[in-house]
Amino acid sequence: MIKKALATAVAVFGAASGAFAQHASDNPVVSADDGFGLTIGNESTGIYNPGMVRGFSPQTAGNVRINGLYFDQQGALSNRVVEGSTIRVGISAIGYAFPAPTGIVDYDLRHATDGQPTATVIADAGPFATRGISVDGSLPLISKQLQLPMGASYQIGGPANGANAGYKSTVVNFAAAPQWAPNDRLTVRAFVDWQQTSHAQTSPVVFTAGDFLPPRIARRNLGQDWAEGDFINRNYGGTLNAKITQRWSLAAGVFRSEADNPVSYADLYVNTQPSGLADHVVVGNPDQRSASNSGEARLTGHFADGQRSNDVVLLVRGRDAVARYGGSDVIDAGPALIGQGVQVPQPTFVYTARTYDHTRLWSAGAAYQAQWAAEGEVAFGAQKEDYEKTVLAPGDPPARLTSSPWRFYGSALKILTDRVTAYAGYTQGFEDSGVAPNSAQNRGTILPTSRTWQADGGIRYRLSPKLNLIAGLFEINKPYFNFDTGNVDRELGQQRAKGVEISLAGQLAQGLSVNAGGVVGLVAVVGPNLAAEGIGKAAFGQPRNQFLVNFDYALPKLPALSFDVGVYHFGAAPASVNGAVDDPQVTQLNLGTRYKFGLFGAPSSVRLQVQNVTDAYLWNIGFNPGYVQFAPRTYVGYLTVDL
Repeated sequence: MIKKALATAVAVFGAASGAFAQHASDNPVVSADDGFGLTIGNESTGIYNPGMVRGFSPQTAGNVRINGLYFDQQGALSNRVVEGSTIRVGISAIGYAFPAPTGIVDYDLRHATDGQPTATVIADAGPFATRGISVDGSLPLISKQLQLPMGASYQIGGPANGANAGYKSTVVNFAAAPQWAPNDRLTVRAFVDWQQTSHAQTSPVVFTAGDFLPPRIARRNLGQDWAEGDFINRNYGGTLNAKITQRWSLAAGVFRSEADNPVSYADLYVNTQPSGLADHVVVGNPDQRSASNSGEARLTGHFADGQRSNDVVLLVRGRDAVARYGGSDVIDAGPALIGQGVQVPQPTFVYTARTYDHTRLWSAGAAYQAQWAAEGEVAFGAQKEDYEKTVLAPGDPPARLTSSPWRFYGSALKILTDRVTAYAGYTQGFEDSGVAPNSAQNRGTILPTSRTWQADGGIRYRLSPKLNLIAGLFEINKPYFNFDTGNVDRELGQQRAKGVEISLAGQLAQGLSVNAGGVVGLVAVVGPNLAAEGIGKAAFGQPRNQFLVNFDYALPKLPALSFDVGVYHFGAAPASVNGAVDDPQVTQLNLGTRYKFGLFGAPSSVRLQVQNVTDAYLWNIGFNPGYVQFAPRTYVGYLTVDL
């Protein structure tokens, strides 16, 4: 099927193609400016990702942008509509108007071309039994003025952890991102991104009965054959960039993001003993869905004064989000050993009413930035927030919470020499803390909003024109919510993340690129009577150190062929809320190669990689006291053809 689809794509796009895209040459290790986080197409590099920066999640905190504009993400964005993402943290956030604690995830909408039709076809296999095909292209409808980047993909394969290599889930995706640029003063973008996952197997989660890890078991399918979930992600929107006058410009975006899970399950092993004996519980969920309308309008004035430039930024942004969740049915499947994966008959679930959750947030702000040529820059700004949350939980009275805080930020960058640049920044944040879950004594209660702050600073040292070293310090403070001894979900203290970051990125020698990053620190929990509440001094699930080193080497006499090695190290992390047990450290080794060549007269490449070469084993932990299996050794390969 893949070969036939590839041949069809070549026939359709090949004859009309007059210019080449460059996706066959995509390589994040070679392209990255730092070691903190960059995604290009199918691959990523850096110690951080959209779900984890400095111990916290920018996505959960609402710190997501599309081309720099505020986007409240509910459903995942696909590679068909975005080129990739950049983590803006540390020095890369300096000068970024209205930054946020824990950094920002900035998605880059798929690019239009120079007015010529182009296409990229990727046929992939792995990890595990996954295989698929994608076709992305750009069609000029009216020369360079109106262009239509679009793409489609089909994938079939097993779950990401490889527990069931023969399982057949399917992912179908379609996206389009037209661009209208009638002149050099106006650019209008629109996009639609639709992705459906069907027959997705539910992987079990293990909860132990005490302060110990689950026993080691074989990595294989442990889920129920009938527990197949369906998920639909939809994202729509549009952006506008206009140069109004010589000094004033406008950037605006309006977005809608939807995550719809019409069928989903949870497969839980609770009260697990050291022997592996547990109470087996299966949960059925009625339609769980969330949707959000969000957007931003930003007016920027640019005023030059000799060697100094001054920018004034005025901003309005907001979101209106509705979620329906809960109403689940829990079935006791009896005692079971976690390593056996015993099948139980599919229950008849009886669902109840769901919770209705409505959140609105509006923000208005102003910022100022000054830059001095060859000297540096300073920036500061303020935002006023207007927040309202309403929750209607079945059987409970309506709950409502409002808040209207101010938040501020300031940053500075100083060019000390032609090689050394120093930076420092302080920013305040404002986040939704959610609702106490059904398992809490105060279920359905709206948790207080979180006022957060971050301070960081460091230096960037240019070792050579193509090699940068960044070293910095940071501290983040956030409220800490958890269950007290009375099973009440409430604020028990503060989370304080302090650490040292290091990044080395660029070219070490001709043909040899490096992308390395590391963070050493601790997410501590500080508050009164934490020990009495069963809370440890270190935050659950947060590794005490994390390192990444990626090398990419192109052969001098055959530059089309390159080899790469990646080493990822995750330090020990508290595996229980009380800190009495740690998940051990783990190091993962990846080995790969790329070869660039011509196919059908078009630039092409083959990518092969072995992930987790040593087949490292451990129980992986998340943001709750549950365990899932770490992915075993696997193989990845894909063919990219630019037409």
